[in-house]
Amino acid sequence: MESPGELSTDERIIVVMGPTGVGKTTFINCVANRGDRGVGHGIESCTPEVSLVNVEHTVHGRKVVLVDTPGFDDTYKSDTEILTMIASFLVKTYTNNLKLDTILYLHRIIDTRMTGSLLKNLKLFVSLCGVQSMPTVTIVTTMWSNANAERGEDREQELKEKMWFDMIKNGCDVKQFTGTFESALEIIAPPTTTAPPKGPLLSTEIVTQKKKLKATAAGNELSKEIKNLIKQRKEASRKLQELSKRSENGAGKRLLEQELDETNQKIKRANEQHAALKINFFERFFGPKPAPYGGNDA
Repeated sequence: MESPGELSTDERIIVVMGPTGVGKTTFINCVANRGDRGVGHGIESCTPEVSLVNVEHTVHGRKVVLVDTPGFDDTYKSDTEILTMIASFLVKTYTNNLKLDTILYLHRIIDTRMTGSLLKNLKLFVSLCGVQSMPTVTIVTTMWSNANAERGEDREQELKEKMWFDMIKNGCDVKQFTGTFESALEIIAPPTTTAPPKGPLLSTEIVTQKKKLKATAAGNELSKEIKNLIKQRKEASRKLQELSKRSENGAGKRLLEQELDETNQKIKRANEQHAALKINFFERFFGPKPAPYGGNDA
């Protein structure tokens, strides 16, 4: 894996995003002709960090680098850690004057409803990109081989008219990945527009506006999600405490106390996630802001 600082402006940088298990690594391996190497078929994440994959063959006459990213609700990392990793990559590319040619957001066409996890992933993605970079975004529907074709088409149309409507209105495209090399190449075809791509909102918020992660649109969206999660878990903790107090069965009481302890540990971890959003990326990459003129030198 190479770092953003080792990338070239001659290379097309294509970022692949989406929930865990949607087929990001499968798509990347298809483009890179790597077979099933590193592909996960379960619900656990197999992309632990942001990783760069060089496509050895040229695509439409240009070298391509694909960026594999972990999804939110990752098996092993918190949402704050995932957002921090993605933000770090975006800041590095932005400060190295590297343009993201295309941003792909993968969605399983076999998902018949937008669950809480899928909705959270989509909201965070939209807030991370902002309206400014929607013309560089393509929503890619996957797993068509597992879907009834007619129902899949109907579902995709429904998503276009509802959940993805604003994204499409702002310039986002929608394409189907059918699992073939040809369909993958069609998806990453160079954009027809001649206008230079605008970077994601998150990178400009951190570098240009010098915002802390929590103050960015994506950070604010994640903050709301975590606060809501803490609220739900605190209510669950309260109910477990009441049940434990009323329980006269020794074994049952111990099980309730064990579940209560696990819930309280989850609340603690969620609070830690929320506190970690206060990270100052500008200072991390560029050092602390200069002290105001006339400040105390002592």
